[in-house]
Amino acid sequence: MKFTLFPILLVIAMISGCSSARFYYDAPPLAFEDIDYSFSTTSGVVNGVEMAWHDSGGDGPAVVLIHGLASNAGFWRYNVAPLAAAGLRVIAVDLPGYGKSAKAYATPYGMHFYAQTVDALLAKLNIQHAVVAGQSMGGQIAMTMVLQGSTRVSRLILLSPAGIEAFKDGEGRWMKDAVSPAFVVNTPEDRVRANLSANFYCWNDELEWMVEERVRMAKDPAFERFAYVVSRCVAAMIDEPVWQKLGELRLPVLVMAGEKDNLIPNPYLHGGTTRDVMEAGVAQMPSARLMMIPRAGHMIQIEKHEAVNDAIIAFLKEK
Repeated sequence: MKFTLFPILLVIAMISGCSSARFYYDAPPLAFEDIDYSFSTTSGVVNGVEMAWHDSGGDGPAVVLIHGLASNAGFWRYNVAPLAAAGLRVIAVDLPGYGKSAKAYATPYGMHFYAQTVDALLAKLNIQHAVVAGQSMGGQIAMTMVLQGSTRVSRLILLSPAGIEAFKDGEGRWMKDAVSPAFVVNTPEDRVRANLSANFYCWNDELEWMVEERVRMAKDPAFERFAYVVSRCVAAMIDEPVWQKLGELRLPVLVMAGEKDNLIPNPYLHGGTTRDVMEAGVAQMPSARLMMIPRAGHMIQIEKHEAVNDAIIAFLKEK
């Protein structure tokens, strides 16, 4: 039996070198609710939980942006304003347990729960049809929305998506055992930077905001709850696979990935290239196409944001 596996984004990513010498051990704590995304957020109860999101408003086509594992809506900071300037209504969500959303232990964190919650947010905002874009884990959530019957998803955009690479049972169990809340809490700063830099083809000092944010928010008392959420999401991605159902995604799908993604395929367990994995997944989808981005890693919405923004805008303008 196989399970879907995924890159452990920001948590146990492949270790890589980094030229930066900055450190944030002595920096003050950063509360999750005080993170600067460069855009505003609002909050409300959605699907029974307190959730935060950004809504650019307007009458244009709606596009929903779903972040990946261990990140937040702010990881779309290079995309929200350009997409809104192109006339799109941009909804960027903080999934429950992440960013400015609530982090209760009792919440049933998982792919189906997240898919239901994003669908419920669209209903709350009276959005009948939206293009849903998900990065990494967000891509698996976006696919799950369609697979569980959401009628509000008109198209999918999958950026470096989790859920396409399939793994054996033992590999999935190992991943679940490896990522405990304590593992996340105890990640030292040098490992944080290495994990983050592994998401990029070319790490540079302009990306240091991610390291500072992660190190400082680890000093927030809510960080232990965040670490619990990350561990539950790791288990959920394995326990709620989508790879064997890709053929059921009959709506238009655009898949984008970096040619130099260090995390897909899993660098410890599988050979081959990112293109191999993506082409195999796209081949199973009845109405999908693949865009591979050169000189780009896993976090393409940041590293190659101009190309990603242009592709999203063009995809939404298609008839």
